[in-house]
Amino acid sequence: MRGILFEVIWSDQDVIEYRVQCSNGLFSGDVTLYSGHDDLRNAAVILAGFPVGPKDSRTLELGTFEARAAGGGMKAEFSCVDSAGHVIASVRLRADGRSGMGEAQSVCLEIPVEAGAIDSFVSQAHSAASTAGAKAYLHMADHTTDWVRRWFKSI
Repeated sequence: MRGILFEVIWSDQDVIEYRVQCSNGLFSGDVTLYSGHDDLRNAAVILAGFPVGPKDSRTLELGTFEARAAGGGMKAEFSCVDSAGHVIASVRLRADGRSGMGEAQSVCLEIPVEAGAIDSFVSQAHSAASTAGAKAYLHMADHTTDWVRRWFKSI
């Protein structure tokens, strides 16, 4: 799995528990977070139609980065890296308040994505229910393109 995967673990009347997995082939991480029932659909609304131009950028944030709160957090900043509209998602995951080496565990990575994959993710996120097992997946861009190699020389 290379990209960003949201999976519903369980839900109640107040929140949905998601497992968020991210990987770019070099780095990966996953976190469990709690979010409101409309938050994934709101993320889809934020990303809909992205990118509209080379300076377009969007930010998604689900869960929490507050150490005292239950669950973890996920923040993804989507931005164009060139005038052709190629996109990098800079993703940060933070585990809940448990600490390793004196700090909460976290991972930061960049994932190249394409507009078509964003459109597919938006569609999946709009239809993802609060039913356990529901998923929305944002695929990483094809590894064979030159722009991916330019940004990720080790892939």
